[in-house]
Amino acid sequence: MDKELIIIDEKQYELKYNEKTIETVEALTGKAFMDVIVNNKGMLSLSMLRQYFSNALYAVEGGRVSSEQGSNVFTKVLNTKGYVYLASGRWYNSSC
Repeated sequence: MDKELIIIDEKQYELKYNEKTIETVEALTGKAFMDVIVNNKGMLSLSMLRQYFSNALYAVEGGRVSSEQGSNVFTKVLNTKGYVYLASGRWYNSSC
């Protein structure tokens, strides 16, 4: 199975979620992931979506990126494709 990539400025990124990533975002936001999902019927707020995106972003060549760089990539995808596009997960295998 091919990796699901995000391509920004000719750089390839991917999201990797694991227990540590989820715990990091829960600590930053003060909200449990499942609580957010259940209470919001699966739709994350823009700030919550940014946290989960920016803390799970890895450069295909180079490893984990800083949450600041991840936030910048998130903003670029948001400005190019929009919130609904990001929230739906359709950015997989896409380039901006």
